[in-house]
Amino acid sequence: MAHISTWIGILTLRRKTYATLSGGFFCYFALIGLFMPFASLYLDAKGFDALQIGEILAVVAATKIIGPGLWAHIADKSGRLSRIILLGCILTVASLTLVFVSEGFWPLLFTFSLFMLFFNGILPQLEVLTLTSIQGASQNYARIRLWGSLGFIVATLTSGEILSVTSPLYFPYLAMFWVVLLTLVSTLNRDPNIAVTSPSSEPQTSVMKRIRHPGFICFLISGLLMQISFGPFYNFFALYLRDAGFDTSYVGVFMGVAIVVELAMFYGAYLFFKAWSVNTIFIFCFLITSVRWLLTALYADNALILAIAMSMHAVSFALYHCACMAFFQRYFSHSQQNRAQAMYNGLFYGVGGAVGAIVTGWLWNQSGSGETSFLVASVAAMLGLIFVIFTPKVSLKSESTA
Repeated sequence: MAHISTWIGILTLRRKTYATLSGGFFCYFALIGLFMPFASLYLDAKGFDALQIGEILAVVAATKIIGPGLWAHIADKSGRLSRIILLGCILTVASLTLVFVSEGFWPLLFTFSLFMLFFNGILPQLEVLTLTSIQGASQNYARIRLWGSLGFIVATLTSGEILSVTSPLYFPYLAMFWVVLLTLVSTLNRDPNIAVTSPSSEPQTSVMKRIRHPGFICFLISGLLMQISFGPFYNFFALYLRDAGFDTSYVGVFMGVAIVVELAMFYGAYLFFKAWSVNTIFIFCFLITSVRWLLTALYADNALILAIAMSMHAVSFALYHCACMAFFQRYFSHSQQNRAQAMYNGLFYGVGGAVGAIVTGWLWNQSGSGETSFLVASVAAMLGLIFVIFTPKVSLKSESTA
């Protein structure tokens, strides 16, 4: 019955709304599917060493600290999410053009940072627009979000083949294709006809009280550790496979395995939420993630075990992301959602991603291989498990928190 009601809920959405939201996720994560595995190969082809690549990607990740918060503030002031998303897309296209004329460490560092500053501000607003558009049918979020995973796998597989046949230096051209397509899709977004409470109508102390809750601080620390653990995977996995003797095209194959199971998880995540609490799901995700990085570190030359480790992406990313969305949606009030999404992307993916990138680059440079980085990632995930145990409990049946 839950399965049937989910699809009935989707059908109640306007067909155009469902298509544009899904298309937005598809294009956005297609660019992530290009950037995440192949940016390091592009920078390597430009002549940078592992430490320099780590520094560039760390600064890129750090833009998630500023970008989401800046765009959330603008969105709260304007209340026009669709226009904010479109503006972010246009500025992303404009800044990406600078990559074609940038040479050397500092120019590329600046260009990548500016490009990702605008790009990283798009997703939180798209998330809020989606959650707002499906009011009363929040179980449908995963069904819309899975199009992002589909875009990721399409871009990863096709990019792996294209860059293998041509050169990693063609990376910016592929990036421009997806950004332009995202901009075109974003012109079709429309804000839902739902009254939005002004943030000023709620005391700011209510937000700060929630943030200062000791259990919530533990949740934030656990999220930071989770994203730090993803540092080797997000930034150096393509180089890791290359050093293990795999062809560039295999990057797309292994990433494809991860995204196929991710798609399956987004499709069936409701089964976990039906059986377990959000807090239990968090614990499960951290445990599986720690095992995943351990297998990746110890069996880099074993394609089968690597594929098994990659299949754990269904839990370490997809299920964890759904659990985080459920937690934030219920822990914070409706008018606080923009800021909650900014916090999620800024602290987790921003601070955690930046620390993960710089630590991975340093460890790689010191050890000469990625094995140490993935071992440290496994430890980071296990430490996150300790902190996430103290996360405040939320109810999936109401908006109240415990």
